[in-house]
Amino acid sequence: MKNYLFLNNEYFDITIYQYGYEQCVPNHTFGPGMRNHYLIHCILSGNGTYRTNDREREQEYHLHAGQAFLIEPNRLVHYFADGSTPWEYIWIEFDGMKAKEYLSEAGLSQAAPVYRASTEEGFQELSENLLYLINNPDILPAEVIGHTYLFFGSLIRNSRNSRRLPKNNIQDFYVQSTVDFIENHYMEEISVEDMAQNLGLNRSYFSKVFKKATQKSPQDFLIQYRINKACELLRSTRMSVGQTAQLVGYHNPFHFTRAFKKLTNQSPQEWRKRNGTQDAG
Repeated sequence: MKNYLFLNNEYFDITIYQYGYEQCVPNHTFGPGMRNHYLIHCILSGNGTYRTNDREREQEYHLHAGQAFLIEPNRLVHYFADGSTPWEYIWIEFDGMKAKEYLSEAGLSQAAPVYRASTEEGFQELSENLLYLINNPDILPAEVIGHTYLFFGSLIRNSRNSRRLPKNNIQDFYVQSTVDFIENHYMEEISVEDMAQNLGLNRSYFSKVFKKATQKSPQDFLIQYRINKACELLRSTRMSVGQTAQLVGYHNPFHFTRAFKKLTNQSPQEWRKRNGTQDAG
């Protein structure tokens, strides 16, 4: 088994959390349980079963080599290897502004979680992009992101159910302009109202457009951005948690700690102890 965490959270279109490989033992199982983010498992060999609840109705899929399956966040799932020919698979855990769009283009959803490539060569192509990450654990973060985009490109292009989504240029402009605004002002006391005014839009309309495009509210996106920046500071500096909070726009350390723990399931001090330098006080 190989499992690699990706701790660089500077990329928002696709945010990678981990990826890995496993040759499962017979009847190896996960669940019933839930995941916090999207996962795709690509089956390299063997067989297994995937169960998921779709609108309170359990669906069961018997899967084999050359297929993949999608796990959606906060969805109750259960999957296990075959007793005689257990599956060998690779996986990637991810989220981000473009995650749902890319999955939709590949024909994957809660109602259709099984991926079938149009050709054997197509499945091999997408698997090779993911295997490259697993077999080269020391590559740069930009290279990890690059091969992840190649993986999603292969996923979409080689899917039997691939469908390109219509593009809304003005919507893309609103989202990119908001990301630019947040990058320049996240350390200040900005609000959703400020983001909307930056575009000359009504707050309610802006929030609706942003969430439709990103699957996150503007406020949730801002919080995620600030916490990602806080993680960078906690990992690479010896500033105190209070100083870190100030630099990412939180003037109340309690509010910062609460937001940090909600997203990471750890306090800032706990996160730093596991991932970076020790707190300076």
